[in-house]
Amino acid sequence: MKKAILFCLFFSLCFPVWGAECSAQKDPMLSVLSSELMRNFKTLKKQKPPVYYMSYQLVVWNQVVVDAVAGALKTSDVSTDAFVDIAVRVGNMHTDNTHELKGVWMTYDQEALRTALDAQHRNALRNTLWLGTQSAVEQALKDYNNVLTNKQVSSASTDPSDDFVLPQKSLFCQTQKPVAYERKEVEERLKTLSALVKNYDFIDASSFSFVLDEKDRYFVDSVGNLIRTPSALARYVMAIQAQTPDGMVLERNVLYDGFTMEDFPSLQQMKEDFAQMADELKQLLQAPVAEPYTGPVILKNRASGVFFHEILGHRLEGHRQKSDSFGQTFTNRVGKEIVSPVLNVSDNPLLSHFNGVPLRGYYLFDDEGNPAQNVTLIEKGVLKNFLMGASPIKGFAQSNGHGRKSLGKRAVARMGNTIITPVESVSYDELEKQLLEQVKKQGKPYGLIIEDISGGFTMTETSAPQAFKVNPLLVYKIYPDGHKEVVRGVDLVGTPLTSFSKITAAADDFAVFNGVCGAESGWVPVSAVSPSVLVSEMEVEKVEKSPTKPPILRPPYEGKHAKGGKK
Repeated sequence: MKKAILFCLFFSLCFPVWGAECSAQKDPMLSVLSSELMRNFKTLKKQKPPVYYMSYQLVVWNQVVVDAVAGALKTSDVSTDAFVDIAVRVGNMHTDNTHELKGVWMTYDQEALRTALDAQHRNALRNTLWLGTQSAVEQALKDYNNVLTNKQVSSASTDPSDDFVLPQKSLFCQTQKPVAYERKEVEERLKTLSALVKNYDFIDASSFSFVLDEKDRYFVDSVGNLIRTPSALARYVMAIQAQTPDGMVLERNVLYDGFTMEDFPSLQQMKEDFAQMADELKQLLQAPVAEPYTGPVILKNRASGVFFHEILGHRLEGHRQKSDSFGQTFTNRVGKEIVSPVLNVSDNPLLSHFNGVPLRGYYLFDDEGNPAQNVTLIEKGVLKNFLMGASPIKGFAQSNGHGRKSLGKRAVARMGNTIITPVESVSYDELEKQLLEQVKKQGKPYGLIIEDISGGFTMTETSAPQAFKVNPLLVYKIYPDGHKEVVRGVDLVGTPLTSFSKITAAADDFAVFNGVCGAESGWVPVSAVSPSVLVSEMEVEKVEKSPTKPPILRPPYEGKHAKGGKK
């Protein structure tokens, strides 16, 4: 059986929008989707076995992509696509075609088709819905027969909850003006920024890009939902990479996300950020390799957010709790302490900003048509709730608006905006003092400060170790006298129960980390908000090195900062 490994990369962002109640009569796209769904459902619900639930989701996607290299424009493209996602459930809510097959690797794919949109949004779209629905129903019937066969030869499930709970009916429309941007200004900015690498000949690779994604989502289903929710994201990325003689690939990046072009910093500020990023890469190239270590660690605010999302979040997604292949770390611990009592944890997709910073995990309705909800997951270390989609579990019979997916996937419970708040906090300076106290108390030569994390993965299946690994990008040793030293080649590893119990304090320096997270329902936008935390004991190990040498040929320019690494 394949092992489920959940990956998260913390880049990107979503756009908050406003709307009001709507009807199919007022929106021609919703009118076509709704009329076609009801026409098809009227026939399909009478079949044996019946189709008892259907939904259509249409996504109209406009994208701008611009990137530059070494002062020259490489790409500047504009595209428009439209996709139809079709979900079909056969059988009944207790047992349907999505039921987990024991001993078999499950697929979460469903029918997603590219569609053309004619002037009236009718004929081409209706044709796609007709053909796609037929195909989706045929696959659902095959899957349902497989489920019935599997149930006959498999042992009883530990949680016999239903496979599905119907969404509540919502009529809601949002509209949004296109993001105003000057394409020429974007191109010139990227050309100017990408030319800066000529001053640093230790940089082996670089990326300077701008992406604007605007998506208009339409959702209808057999319950009567009519939902339209647009979103938009604009992002600049600056990323640089270098390789040490011993084969270690190092990288630094800066990402800027905005709802409008006014959200982005000035060109001068981006130049200064690039200079700092290049200096950090230079320090990493010259830094010693970290040795395996167990001892006290500070996870800085943004790094802490990634850590909690990765290690805690996936284990609190509701649908996993009734899977016999899931490790069920916290399944039977509702009302019990699962993390340090100094922390509260919630997930609030309804929050569009935190301290003025946009949150990309923001949404008003999930991908199953349920309104998003703010969910208190942990209170003073005690587990209170799970993230729920439309798949109920023992003790939690309803969705709390966290059913999420990417195109072509079936929705399951996923995170949105994960918020970590301390019950009591201290200043960051005080947190470092407490770290040094732990260093002296434990007789360690130094502690570690994890400044930045790119992402990581966690394993949740019973067939694999219930462990995690996260990938820091910038790490400091801090010695008893307070001085700091950059080190490279560190991965954080461990198990969740042990790691969470070792958190002893949290600061008051909240920060936002915006990202995209991958699991069985695809890649979805997420955010994490967290302060810095002190962990009295964590384990780090050396990272994997590349077997290849650094480039033999150096870049074709003379760098002003040429002594970045030993080439």
